Order: sequence, then structure tokens, then C-alpha cells
Amino acid sequence: MLNHRSFLPLFTLLSLAACATAPQRERAVTPEGIAAHVAELASDAYEGRAPGTAGEEKTLAYIEAAYRRIGLQSISGDGYRLAVPLLKSEAAGGTITAGSLSMASGRTIAIRAPSAEVSRIAKGDVVFAGYGVSLPEQGRDDFAGVDFNGRIAMVLAGLPEGTTEPSEALRRQGARAAKLANAARAGAAGVILLYDLPSEDEVWRGALAATARTEMQIEGQAAAPSILHAVAGREAGTALARALGTDLAALGTRAAAPGFKPEVLASATLTAESRLTRFISYNLAGVVRGSKHPADYIVYIAHWDHLGRCGTGADTICNGAIDNASGVGGLIELAEAFANGKRPERSVLFLAATAEESGLLGGRHFAASGPIDADRMVAAFGLDTIAANGLSEELVILGQGLTSLDGLLAGAARAQGRRIVAMPDAQSFYTRSDHFAFAEAGVPAVIATGVFTGSGFGEYMGKHYHQPSDEASLPIDYRGAAADVNLLLAVGQGLANSGEWPTWTKSSPYQRQP
Repeated sequence: MLNHRSFLPLFTLLSLAACATAPQRERAVTPEGIAAHVAELASDAYEGRAPGTAGEEKTLAYIEAAYRRIGLQSISGDGYRLAVPLLKSEAAGGTITAGSLSMASGRTIAIRAPSAEVSRIAKGDVVFAGYGVSLPEQGRDDFAGVDFNGRIAMVLAGLPEGTTEPSEALRRQGARAAKLANAARAGAAGVILLYDLPSEDEVWRGALAATARTEMQIEGQAAAPSILHAVAGREAGTALARALGTDLAALGTRAAAPGFKPEVLASATLTAESRLTRFISYNLAGVVRGSKHPADYIVYIAHWDHLGRCGTGADTICNGAIDNASGVGGLIELAEAFANGKRPERSVLFLAATAEESGLLGGRHFAASGPIDADRMVAAFGLDTIAANGLSEELVILGQGLTSLDGLLAGAARAQGRRIVAMPDAQSFYTRSDHFAFAEAGVPAVIATGVFTGSGFGEYMGKHYHQPSDEASLPIDYRGAAADVNLLLAVGQGLANSGEWPTWTKSSPYQRQP
């Protein structure tokens, strides 16, 4: 961590960073500036900023007022709002029936119909498919040898008991989404995912909440394939296994044994219902128009949305102070710094995106259907959860090694008296924020942040992430957020006043679209 004395010459360090990468600017982003936006956007008046609620309209109005005050231009001439048509799906109940046993969605199970469907039913044999792993190239395929078409696959959560140092491919097979996708590819009509965990276990509670959570997708765009599925904890799993003529503990033992093969159990019926709502949400796009190359864009993106009312106690509002009022505050302050400095040669776009929490939907809609073609976007930088740690002399690039932006970011970090460090474990976050939607479209896109390099991030994720306690009243140290945003400012200024087009590395799975 940098001590307080080393932080005092911030303006001097930032001026050096600007000299290294761009003409000197007039204004630096301050911790106090970001904090003021967070205090407003994370207040109860915004009701957790969920898309399609009164909280959305208040949030849009606040950001629009900031864009107007700063003097940002509209990207299309019709105001800052860009419509994003969304389809919302809310779980409305479901049942599992096996023999004389019938269980409904509640504390011990949750059942979900496929996206965009009002109801779905699966009736047939239940086939136990171990841990739902499908890695034939590594010698394990829990779906091999049995016809799953029209049947219900039952799989265990996690990885086989005794697994140590799994390969990256096997580690990914432990995720719920991978198990559901594997079952769908095998032809299963439904999936029952068993968590051998007590009702008070945090992992189980998270799985239950995730299955019951409201889902959204972009109306009119193909969504990722989904399948009728249920999650069941130890209590419901034990009863279900017994009704199917077996035992939960015995299933775990068999699934962990070498040479596991799927086995057909008794029949069952799985049903689920959903409520569907169609509505329009909005991205907000403001531009500092370039003086020489206005059709080329440096993109900064932060999602404005959060979870709305998601608590079950006395405080039901998930205010999302750090996630992601802090990112929006950084975005607004960044826009003001650009607007108050020398006019850049290229245009700079500031995108406040909707529905990131539902799958990067606002970012994906803009990248695929926005008013700017991806081939005119020079680079994209994400601002997400930027105040989850205090000031650090170390930064992590999410997407490190994938683009030529690494060198520019390292130079700006050195000018701040900081350094880029490798942190492989953090790279799993690369796909979890809106910048990734631009990467999918071929635009070199990264997040550069110091949040992973101190103890603050772990404490935040463990205690406050997606909880009502993520409030502006937390003892948030905004110095790290301000330093990170100023680094992005220096790099963006450099790109905006040069003819450089960052590239993907040859080893990157993402490339510019032809």
C-alpha cells in the first residue's frame, strides 16, 4: 500500500503520466468527486437502481443532468438515452414429483423454466449423471453410454470428492452453468442439481437465490440456450433420492469412484412457471467530440444498474454503493476531466449501461446494435466496483496479455509511482463486466484496477457484495478509485491524441472482426 505521504503529490504524478502519454490536462479526478456521486446514487431514494423501476428513471435523470452540466454531446442528436428492449422473467413456482413425494419451490428447492417461456414440464426417467462433467478428452464424461433424450438428468454440485489441483477445464465444469449446458447438449429435458449442503450453508443459500432471481434478456436477440432445471439442498435432495430408490450419500460415493457411468433411476415430473414482462430500459451515451477524427472513439463504460430490492431483513434495498455507483461516479468525473481539458483529436464516449447485473445486456446491446460500428472503436475501458479497495501501488489488468494496451497502462502506472502485477486468479473477472461485451465484438477492452491487490476487495466480496450492506455509509477509501480513474484518463488522452490502434495479441481468443 502507498502511504499517505506518497499520495500527496498526486497532481504531480498525474501530470507526469499525462506527459508520458498525452498533452497535459487541466483537471484530475479526486476521491471527493467520486464519493459525492456515490452518496447520491446509492441513497435509498434510488431504490437500488433496478432496470424498469422508478429507481431507473431517477438514475437516468441524475446522469443526464451531469452530462448536460459537463457539456457532453449526444451521440445521435436525440439526447443521451439509447433504448434497450428487455424481457424480464420472474420465477412463479414449480414442483418436483417422484412417486408419492411432491415438493414445491421454497426454502429447500428452487425450480426455473427456460428463459422466455411461461411454463415448461418434463416427465420421464431420472438419470443420475454424477457431477455432470463432460470432458471426454480428459477421460471423464458423466453423460456417456446412456440416452438422455426426453429424460431428467440429476447431477451433484461441485467437483468429484477428492479432486485436488483440477485442470482449468475441469475447474470450469464445477460451475452450475457448465452442468446445465452439458445436460442440454446430451438431450435432457430437465436437470435436478443436488447440493449436499444444509439449509444455512452460504453456498447453498447463494445457489437457491441465484435460481430464484429475476432474469432478463434482450428482446429480439438470441439468448444463451437454457433448460428447465431445479436446485435442491440436502433436506430436499435426501427425500428425493429416497423417492427415486437410492440414497444421497451413496450417490456421492458412486459419482466419485473411478469409471463412473450414469444410471437410470425411477421416473419423476418437473414443472416450472414464470411471469414474463417486456419493457424498455436505457443506456446513456455522452461524447466529447474529436477535433480531427470524430468518427474514431475511445470508449469508457460503467453500468448504472444494481439489484433493486433484494434483501429479506429490515433493510430490503441493495443500494450498490461500490457496485457500481462508484464506477458511475468515476465515469462522470472522467467525462468532466476530458471536457475541461484540451479537446482531443479523437472522440471519447462515456457509456452508462443498463442491465449489467443480468448478463452485460446494456453493453452487449450497444456493442451489437449501437450507433457506432465496432471497427470505429479504438479501445474500451471498464469501470466496475472501483472503490472496493484503498490506494495501492500495484494494479491488475483484467485481460492482461490479451492486447497491446498492456504497455500503455504500464507506462501510465509508472508515472504514478505504481506498477502492474500479474494475478492469474483475478482473470476470471475479465468476462464479468460490460467491457467484455466490447471484447466479444472485437474491440480491445480491459479493466485496469488496484482493487485486487489489497485486503479490501476480499472483505467487500465476503460481506457486502450484492447485499443491502453495500451502502455509502461504509468506510470507503476512494483514493484508490481516483488513482485508477486518473490512470485511465492518462491512457485515454494518449490514445485520443494519436493515430494508434491497439491490437489483440495473436494468442488472444478475441480479434477484430473483418
